[in-house]
Amino acid sequence: MRSLVPALILALAAPVAAQPLWEAELRAGYGVAMGTETDMSSARHTTPLTLTALAAIAISDEPPVSVYGGITVETIARNTFGFAGGVKLQVPGMPLHLATGGVWVYAPATRWGATAAAGTCRANKALFLCGDVQLTTFVAGEAIDKGHTVTQIQLVFGLGFDLSFDLRNGGR
Repeated sequence: MRSLVPALILALAAPVAAQPLWEAELRAGYGVAMGTETDMSSARHTTPLTLTALAAIAISDEPPVSVYGGITVETIARNTFGFAGGVKLQVPGMPLHLATGGVWVYAPATRWGATAAAGTCRANKALFLCGDVQLTTFVAGEAIDKGHTVTQIQLVFGLGFDLSFDLRNGGR
């Protein structure tokens, strides 16, 4: 825990890279869930390992905003497939981003929910590493008990690619 505070300060003090026009990101998240699902999972349990592949496009430079969408799968505790999408804001002057959106788990049983995340990325030319804290609340669907919700908090790590990076010219 003591090493986390200096690492966070260094990450927030790092210079901010320009927002990519197009980007792709592979993400993996794991954490804790609270709530009751129809399979009678306990009220508090670990989440499945969530793997997500996202694509994003910048829609605004001032403030730096992008929209994203992609597929998500859950593994280990259960096997599911679904879709995620939303909006991401790069906080001006800081290497901090905020995101909000929705999740639809399609198979084998449906779950609908909302998600919010905050995190930071470290860029090296066209490649970047990201770390987020993500909160997801599933509010409806076949896999959620009627009148209940399932909320999960996950630490998410991502590997991203700036698809608008021009390698021939050493940048954009």
